[in-house]
Amino acid sequence: MGVIAEHPWIIGASLTTLAITLWMFGARRGSIPMLVLAAVALLATFAVATIAWIVETPSDHGELTVLALVAAAESADPQAATRLLAPTATIHMVSEENPGDDRDRIARAFDTFAERHRIEDNSIWSLEAFSTSPTSATIDITCRTRTATSLGTVPTQWTFEVEQQDDGSWKISRIVWRAVAGQRPSLSLF
Repeated sequence: MGVIAEHPWIIGASLTTLAITLWMFGARRGSIPMLVLAAVALLATFAVATIAWIVETPSDHGELTVLALVAAAESADPQAATRLLAPTATIHMVSEENPGDDRDRIARAFDTFAERHRIEDNSIWSLEAFSTSPTSATIDITCRTRTATSLGTVPTQWTFEVEQQDDGSWKISRIVWRAVAGQRPSLSLF
């Protein structure tokens, strides 16, 4: 079911195309078995849509967690943002292979959202979520953000790793700040 829930549009579109094709050939030839197969393919399309609607995948949880972080940053709520971090969360510049700073450093950076880096305008330009295991997901996000101290709208690129915790909650375990205005980011920007 995970594959169906992760890729419902591809599977659903394929089944719908199959149903239409079978129906066209079945109607032209007067073939009852082909018309029955077309109906089965159409029912399978509805089943895929239902499964995708019901089953929550790790990528769904990861996306919701990252969107909650964005909302907390936009509303200048560093405590809400910090609550979304796993106890061992780290932040890395450009690549996860680079040395990272710990959760306390991330929380201090979040504090600036309520102060000098207050977000005045933000829009998400792209968001892609991928399940990496039954209990983790990776989310790539690109935002265009204007803060109180920026000279305009600045594009930023991020990757978040989100993991299910022992209590069932989903928390951010790693943040990779990939770029700011097309350049290498630095925590000194906070």
